[in-house]
Amino acid sequence: MNKFYEAVAGVLEVPEVGFDTRFRETDGWCSLQAFGLLVMMENDWATPLTIDRLRGLETVGDLLREAFLTFAAELLQTDRAQLSGASAMGSVPSWDSVNHLRLVMESEKKFGFSFDLEQIPSIRTIEDFVGGLGA
Repeated sequence: MNKFYEAVAGVLEVPEVGFDTRFRETDGWCSLQAFGLLVMMENDWATPLTIDRLRGLETVGDLLREAFLTFAAELLQTDRAQLSGASAMGSVPSWDSVNHLRLVMESEKKFGFSFDLEQIPSIRTIEDFVGGLGA
């Protein structure tokens, strides 16, 4: 399990979660766990969320996407609002081949997983990265 999943599982007090885990459907879901997710996202992943934004998220994958978008914006030194799942190398001025490799290496370190070497050339968008993290 990657670091992000471990953190979410800890907040939800469940043994494990996956990309498609619907966090509000876990046993014992309550407002304290919602608050815990908000705190975890801000403190551990530098991704502040509002209650309204959290209400719009359904799965652990949605939370992961939010954390990755914040991470990518910081690494690429761009405004978070300028990135979406469809953002790709070349669509962001600072996202060149060097920063693409940095995204791969730094995301492996931050989120605690690894991409297969064969997989790296097919990663073209933010959503490709998030899908790789969720695998």
